[in-house]
Amino acid sequence: MIQNMTIENFLNFKKFEAPRLAGINLLIGDNNTGKTGLLKLLYAISKTWEIYSRQHSHGSPSFKKVLSEKIFDTFQPRSRNKIGEFVTKGTKEKLKVEVTYQTDKVHQSISFQFGGTTKNTINHCTDSVAAMGDNNVIFIPAKEVLTAFRAIKFTREQHYLAGFDDTYLDLIRMLEVPTLDSEQIGQLNNINQQLEVLLGGEIYQTDDDFLFKRGAQEFTMAMTAEGIKKIGILTTLIRNRQLNTGTLLFLDEPETALHPRAIRHLSKIIVRLAALGVQIFLTTHNYFIIKQLYICARKENTSIFCFSLLNDQEYINTHFADLKESMPCNTIVDEALDMFDEDVAIDLGL
Repeated sequence: MIQNMTIENFLNFKKFEAPRLAGINLLIGDNNTGKTGLLKLLYAISKTWEIYSRQHSHGSPSFKKVLSEKIFDTFQPRSRNKIGEFVTKGTKEKLKVEVTYQTDKVHQSISFQFGGTTKNTINHCTDSVAAMGDNNVIFIPAKEVLTAFRAIKFTREQHYLAGFDDTYLDLIRMLEVPTLDSEQIGQLNNINQQLEVLLGGEIYQTDDDFLFKRGAQEFTMAMTAEGIKKIGILTTLIRNRQLNTGTLLFLDEPETALHPRAIRHLSKIIVRLAALGVQIFLTTHNYFIIKQLYICARKENTSIFCFSLLNDQEYINTHFADLKESMPCNTIVDEALDMFDEDVAIDLGL
């Protein structure tokens, strides 16, 4: 759905450029290399387009107003009413973004820019924006939301307190949509069944809470393992058809709290989701995800793009690899190899 993008002067990125993108796009790198920041920026832009498209059918919304609000509520800047905080420090240049989308119904380029003194309004922005169509956008944060579902919603909707940005609030609103029977899910039903096998049960929603059911036993979210709750978010979104063909899905460290066996299964399911028309952007620190996606890309002869983010002390540099062709050069793989070498050295008495 996102064909290409160019981002300049954002956080510690002088320039991040992706001339083309695949069904699965992986961002890896050390801590504080901007992975989640990139993910959230792309989400804010894409979700703006979805919101604008819905509002456009009922009136004449301002795209740049919707975009300004979504960027602010997604990043929650420390300086109240100042989105210019995200412009690269020490530069007099503006943050510039251009993202090109292709859906079944429309080809759309969205571009905008703003400087470091910008408060809460983006003035330079694409004016002509068509309706997105039936596509939608989802962001699943690294932290699970099912345990604190009601508290997060109350915190944001009633008091607008910082701490849970729009990635959490938007997700909660999607999870509130009632689920459907399996025969109504459509072509993602098989994916849902695989996820529930991985769960070893089923997560479902009552009027007051989410529960995990395994056989005849039921457990509250507080009594349910973290990894099960993360996977349960995916099954819920499939069962209420929020996650469907044409969805643009952002996953921030989906491996959190999962056993390596579950990580490998989840990686394979991510590949199957992409094959059914879900475009996926994900971040990870996990060797098992990288290696399993590499194996899947070779086995299925399909491109999976990997962007390795490297901090050179001043700016973040990017190295690109297509996992169909090779494993990426990055510190995650380096650490795995170093540990292997250290083990061998002990055996050799070195």
